[in-house]
Amino acid sequence: MDTLFSSSIIHFLLLHLLLVFLSLSNAQTPQRAGIIFDLERDPSTLQYMIKMNQGTPLADVKLVLDLGGILPWFRCRKGYYNSSSIRPVSCYSHICPILARTCFNTRVCSTSTSNPVSGFVARGDVISDLVTLISNPDSYGTVPVPSPSRLAFGCANSINSLSGFAEGAKGVAGLGRSSVLSLVSQFTLRFRLPRIFAIELYGGSSTRIYFGGHPYVHYDISDEVMAYRFLTYTPLLINPKSREEYFVDLKSIVVHGTTVPINAKLLSINKETGSGGTKIDIQTPYTTLETSIYNAVVEVYNEWAKSWNATTVAAVAPFTACYKSSTLPSWINWKNPISPPSLSFVFPESRWDIAWWDLFKVNDVAHCVQFLDGGSNPKTSIVIGARQIEFVEFDLVRSRFGFVQPNFWDPES
Repeated sequence: MDTLFSSSIIHFLLLHLLLVFLSLSNAQTPQRAGIIFDLERDPSTLQYMIKMNQGTPLADVKLVLDLGGILPWFRCRKGYYNSSSIRPVSCYSHICPILARTCFNTRVCSTSTSNPVSGFVARGDVISDLVTLISNPDSYGTVPVPSPSRLAFGCANSINSLSGFAEGAKGVAGLGRSSVLSLVSQFTLRFRLPRIFAIELYGGSSTRIYFGGHPYVHYDISDEVMAYRFLTYTPLLINPKSREEYFVDLKSIVVHGTTVPINAKLLSINKETGSGGTKIDIQTPYTTLETSIYNAVVEVYNEWAKSWNATTVAAVAPFTACYKSSTLPSWINWKNPISPPSLSFVFPESRWDIAWWDLFKVNDVAHCVQFLDGGSNPKTSIVIGARQIEFVEFDLVRSRFGFVQPNFWDPES
């Protein structure tokens, strides 16, 4: 048993070294093009889903994005998902020891599938199937990714596995930071792409996910041309109790030039419990703040509103701090690059200016501060959610988080 365990650990470490080598290597010529998938946001749950075309015959499979997921999985019970190209992963394959899973009474490798919405965990087989991949047309690489290609998935058999998901969602797209079976790691190992992925949340036809790094070409409305994105970076932190998730070293929050008073202990990760700190989570619709931080942020907004003689109005769920739109400064609705940043997330050597995405026009007469109270004892003090995100990059090669600066597009438009 000790020998098997030691062998699994060695195999795991060797695969991680291979990931690092493949990510840092520039010697591969010609370079492989990156991969893109379209995303879809469900208007009811506000969940983002990756749209995959997979199996034989081809079928559309929508998977809810999970930045902390260890692998992609979907409900593949016979009759629910039928594909002649699906293959079970053997207990004796190299994948099973990596997952540190056992095979029980079968010869098929098994794993746990976790629902990030409900928290429901179920055991399922590990399978593989063919997936249609689209090469990024703007990529520096000249060699397209082979399509279809075979990817590994968890197979969830319980109907409860889909509880709380958007209508039509059939599973999860795991993008965990450390797992060698997350989508980003599978693409790295299979196609020698850099361990980088980026998420664009503009809405409409510009909502997509990129694997393999830049360039990220977009339409620049100010110059009416196609342009490259330039990102500002801050290091990613490792939470020892939640190694798959993406934490950043937030030092302070500035609202309209005023630094919000925050207990510094709440901004640090407790190494023993994993509590505290700041993480990025696409499935959190609006940034959530620990109660004392939330109250302090709202207090600064209220003082700023008073300075403009803005009128407070009744709360509009799920928000609690709202103002009469007609009494706010006119540039709130201008939405152009000369508007001052309303809120900034301040990191050790950079800051992320959020232009306009702090106040949300909820109806014809009111704007609300679009942050939510996360409770007095949350696992994570600050969770930066999708509404405050325009375009972000997760660079696992250099362990850094990138964001556009400043943030000038409305993801609701």
